[in-house]
Amino acid sequence: MSNPSIPNSSVNLLIRMERQALSANPWATHQWVVSALLPEHAPADLDEDARVFGPFEVRLYHDEAEGYFFNTSSGDPRAFVMWRLGDGGLEGEPDVRFVTLSYNEAARLMDAQERVDTLPLPDPLRTWLEAYVAEHYKPEPKKRRVKASFLAPGERNKL
Repeated sequence: MSNPSIPNSSVNLLIRMERQALSANPWATHQWVVSALLPEHAPADLDEDARVFGPFEVRLYHDEAEGYFFNTSSGDPRAFVMWRLGDGGLEGEPDVRFVTLSYNEAARLMDAQERVDTLPLPDPLRTWLEAYVAEHYKPEPKKRRVKASFLAPGERNKL
């Protein structure tokens, strides 16, 4: 790609999650929050309330170019992190499953009732994604539709 710091159409990332105490909740003592998007070889400065997951390969696909376009054109590009709580219900450990940069792919995950949190894209990832979109996203051309009133009655059902 055009960004020399991230030359391929994929990158490996780590996800940091932190446990936050809940004081006013009668059902849970804490909640897990996705807190950081890190490069693959970032040093792990962990305490007992933090976990790092990954590395996750984030690969860009041509058929998701529209989703990347929607993400970059939003004004606040995000990474979408799909995760679940492990055994133990509300007190369970988090389990990060998937990371994507496609708005459409994140929407499909949320439609399937998956938990998806977001993180702001760091500048090198944002530049890389914008370059990919500029090169690969081609909007569908708008098709002009013929008004049915100008067609013969037998032709109107073919639209």
